[in-house]
Amino acid sequence: MLRESQVDPALNRLSAHFGSHLVIRPPASASELAELEHIVGALPRELTIYLSTCNGLRVSGHAADAELHLWNTRAMVASILAAPGPGVPQGIVPLHGDPVGERDWLVVGAGPVEGSVVAWDPWVPGAELLASGFGSYLDCWSRYMTEHFDSAGAPVRLKEDRPAFDARYTVLHDEGLATLSGQIGVQEWLEGFQQAVACGDDFE
Repeated sequence: MLRESQVDPALNRLSAHFGSHLVIRPPASASELAELEHIVGALPRELTIYLSTCNGLRVSGHAADAELHLWNTRAMVASILAAPGPGVPQGIVPLHGDPVGERDWLVVGAGPVEGSVVAWDPWVPGAELLASGFGSYLDCWSRYMTEHFDSAGAPVRLKEDRPAFDARYTVLHDEGLATLSGQIGVQEWLEGFQQAVACGDDFE
């Protein structure tokens, strides 16, 4: 039995809060989805639903630009193939963040965290498990945005005074995250991730 998608509720939450300040791109075309899948592999159901509903979105506000965007397929592909810095292992898809620094990545490659989202900076050792799946990630991100940014997209508090969008926040709303974090093989995957990057290997 398929679980009900979390995409529409999250988009509705963002739209109700930000109104005209929420800019939603048209749905991804079949060719855009095919290009992304050709590079990273089969996309999880929730990501496909999201991209088929809107190919990226942004809040037009006053905070750092990277905070207010969820990327479209073109930005995802560019981040994998053309961004400066260390190479990107096969089987992960960038969703959000600094194009040359820390990003949130959906894991599509096989392994103990397949389908989950990790926060990872290619320049810094280590990765953090952020969400149990894309739907949960989108739900958490929409909650964070509506709690910490006003309807015009301005931050309610200075960045240094508000909670980070990290696992300490997402675990409050993602019931599967704590369970996933405790499963056998997950910590080993996270610890070995940077080694695979350094060696230029695919990671599974």
